[in-house]
Amino acid sequence: MNLAQLRYCVTAEQTRSFSKAAEACCITQPTLSNGIAALEKELGGKIFKRTTRSISLTRFGHHILPFIQSVLDAREELEKTAQNFHQPEGQILRMGLSPLIDMSVFSKALQHLKAQNLWSDIFIKQCLIGDMRQRLEEETIDFALLPKHSGSSFKKNYPLYEEPLFYLPPDDGDLTLSRKNRVFIEELADQPLILTNGCGLSDVIEDLFKEANLTLKPYPGQAISYTVVAEWADLGIAGSILPKSQLPSAPQKSFPLYKSQDEPAYIYYQAVTNIQGAEPERLNDTLNLITKTLSSLANGQVEYLFVS
Repeated sequence: MNLAQLRYCVTAEQTRSFSKAAEACCITQPTLSNGIAALEKELGGKIFKRTTRSISLTRFGHHILPFIQSVLDAREELEKTAQNFHQPEGQILRMGLSPLIDMSVFSKALQHLKAQNLWSDIFIKQCLIGDMRQRLEEETIDFALLPKHSGSSFKKNYPLYEEPLFYLPPDDGDLTLSRKNRVFIEELADQPLILTNGCGLSDVIEDLFKEANLTLKPYPGQAISYTVVAEWADLGIAGSILPKSQLPSAPQKSFPLYKSQDEPAYIYYQAVTNIQGAEPERLNDTLNLITKTLSSLANGQVEYLFVS
């Protein structure tokens, strides 16, 4: 296989058309079709369902495409890292991002950061916590935005913002819950909870249970996304806990989670770094800027973006 074939697949999925993908890749349609067919043969399965009018991903395609995208992302990261080494005057910022970070808020903060012209380019890598920690230790990213929990320890950390946690009950017609406007953590002591793997949310939930001297009872299966977490709860498989920003857009039962009568449960986010680095002043300015901006945006202070 080669990188061109991988790019053909990603472009075809984005455009949902071999002819449009070929045009975007500046090649003929037969070249693109043959490249994808060769890749499918090497990987041992069809990636696309083809009709005379459209294309769509097969089950295998849905499974393999994120891995194809990660290879292309790794190439881009490699190129930018090399550029950063050979052209130090045009510094590149490399940022790790937990999947839990609210993208509607982060995208605005990123626009504000870019407007300051502190860096020639900004490279963003969405990572699970284990991968992010390794990247910070190896200094392949400059800093990371992730949830705070008892197992998180870094040389420098900057508080960002917090958001409330909500409990999504299994859809089992629980009349007791239907009469409530909140759920307390102790009420979930014997309830199985659907957890995600590696993003940090499970660690936050485990900390809440430990603080309340309760034992967390994980549901045996693990969801791969927050959408799946909510869908499983809606199907009645088990309950779940999600931050406000990750609640499903479609109406679904959810209750604010409380630690005590007057204390809501929150998830706290932080920016962290292990780098002292060649550009510590610029990095420190960047961390202070994004910390202040994200905190302001998360608290609804949108006007901060327009203050010089």
